[in-house]
Amino acid sequence: MEDTKLWRYFDLIKFLTFVNGELYFTRADKFKDKYEGAIPKQNYNAHVEWMISSERNRSRIDEIRKEFYVKFKEKKNKAAISCWHINESESAAMWETYARAGQGIAISTTINKLKKIQKPDGFELEMFNVEYIDFDREYDEDYNRFELLPFKNKRKEFQYEQEFRMILYQNNPLSEPFKGVEINFSNPMKVGDIIKYGFVSKLNDIPSEGIKVKVNPYELIDEIIASPYMKDYEIIEIQRILDLINKDKQTNFTIKRSHLYEDVNY
Repeated sequence: MEDTKLWRYFDLIKFLTFVNGELYFTRADKFKDKYEGAIPKQNYNAHVEWMISSERNRSRIDEIRKEFYVKFKEKKNKAAISCWHINESESAAMWETYARAGQGIAISTTINKLKKIQKPDGFELEMFNVEYIDFDREYDEDYNRFELLPFKNKRKEFQYEQEFRMILYQNNPLSEPFKGVEINFSNPMKVGDIIKYGFVSKLNDIPSEGIKVKVNPYELIDEIIASPYMKDYEIIEIQRILDLINKDKQTNFTIKRSHLYEDVNY
């Protein structure tokens, strides 16, 4: 497990940011996948059924569904994620995803090396393999107890990603249900307000722009590989930039082209 090989596929700007000592963590709501951070359908329906268990609430099912949807969507603001790909070799699928314009760059490392990354002050850092599940059929009571679980699971349609994740979050010990809300038993709360004030997160919001974490790229990088679509002169120019970094930081980064689409050569 510790020496499992990992890959990270970057665009040019994010790659240069990384070799200059910063790893970017994206806030979960910024990912393309709209199911990012969502809970499975069966868990969502169970929450709704629990709230409409009394006859008084059955007429408000649309309101309840809407309020729950808002609360679950807000949780996407609570996690910042760095995504890596588990593979002993390059991945054609990953190159197609990240290097369509020919500018992608990949680095390889290991889980053991990523563990050297220091979490920022005030944050917690977790690392894990993503599990791929059936979002229509899965039901897990752990979703009711662990806020980060939605970020550890993805739809099975994304299984080709073989993803390993690093996740940053910040606990909020002062957060508690109905804090600052006056409870009046003679005038019961609306269902929407029960959900709004009762289902609170124990985590703080992450800044919209995400988080940059200081890293030592020389400790992390095993190899740097240019997209198989990259032109020769582009690779030369990137190496020139790397040479400037090498001179400044006393490193020896080198880049080579992917051999993925070269002619057969037995």
